[in-house]
Amino acid sequence: MKVRDTRHDLLPKATPDDVSRQQAVVALRRVLNSKLYGRNSAYYDSEGAPEFAAATGRAPQSVEEVEAAFFMSPHYRMWSALNRSAQEMLWTAVGIPIVRSGEEMAAAYSRLSTAPGRLGALHLKDDLAKEATIDGVDVHLQPGGYTLDRGDADVAAGAFYETGGNMYSFGLGGGKGDSKSGCAIRWLEAKEGWRPPRRILEIGCSAGAATAHYAAHFPDAEVHGVDMGAGLLRYAHARAESLGVPVIFHQMDAGDLAFADESFDLIISHNLLHEISGETRRAMMCETYRLLAPGGLTLHQDVPLRLETKTMVEVVEKAWDVRFNNEPYWLTYGREDVAADLTAAGFPDVRQVMLPKLDAPGGWFAIVAEKPASSDSAP
Repeated sequence: MKVRDTRHDLLPKATPDDVSRQQAVVALRRVLNSKLYGRNSAYYDSEGAPEFAAATGRAPQSVEEVEAAFFMSPHYRMWSALNRSAQEMLWTAVGIPIVRSGEEMAAAYSRLSTAPGRLGALHLKDDLAKEATIDGVDVHLQPGGYTLDRGDADVAAGAFYETGGNMYSFGLGGGKGDSKSGCAIRWLEAKEGWRPPRRILEIGCSAGAATAHYAAHFPDAEVHGVDMGAGLLRYAHARAESLGVPVIFHQMDAGDLAFADESFDLIISHNLLHEISGETRRAMMCETYRLLAPGGLTLHQDVPLRLETKTMVEVVEKAWDVRFNNEPYWLTYGREDVAADLTAAGFPDVRQVMLPKLDAPGGWFAIVAEKPASSDSAP
């Protein structure tokens, strides 16, 4: 199964004008990322830092002062404004067909979620308490954010996430054949002693692309996906049904998972660690240990944003997303020892690995651990 650009009944219908607009945004983002972004540190050295020194009589001494110096560079200000505008344009480009197809997508959800022969299930929880810094926040500038929910058949959050995520990846130079779940599956199946799992849990499943991929790749496994957003989960459920793969979706908090102890053989997450607070992340790792069966394995993949060896200039460059792309936990994730969270949860041997991409240069950062065959070592 392809993960990106997979055809299914929940996708909004794009006209030739929509496609042209989206391609233009992807082309702009590729120029910004491949041609201009790499020059920013040089413009800091040649423009920003000298301007700061002229104004204060000294070099920048802190991350805050380095950021102020960056914005004294006209070239950096131009890149920053263009990058923010390109992100806003991305959501407009995918949003037009989503709004136009809203009734059609809602009808597809209603049809697929109530079909007599449906393969999976959807369990929503109306009174779920959500993190205030995520609920209603346009994370990544996505309209309405991850928890957008406008009614019983609303799937807009999932449509925004899938179509916007594809455009975002292509704008960074990612290939249509690349997928984070594909990278993880390839790594898992190359691991010595690997055995196909019987029960799989994806935490933070969003629009369900990776969850459906695991269900298709491991047809004998029972696959569950959890997320906070009802609109994401409705979309994910109907998407999986449209593709003919059985997945059970639940509305739950990552740090409070209502499953039985030792009930999963494989627990994974994709790009979730940088989207949640440190408190939620640590609770999620404890839940991971509790839920894994003896001998089970967990893999949490995310972007390779590790800041412990970065200079102040490099940290400021990465911090752009906090101020201008609504990423509240971006630097929290980059600065904290996420592998230590698994160790503190009880895993005796935690590994940090890079998962090579399938259809693009580079790789994804991941932390991996196995629960001992005997659970007597639990803390």
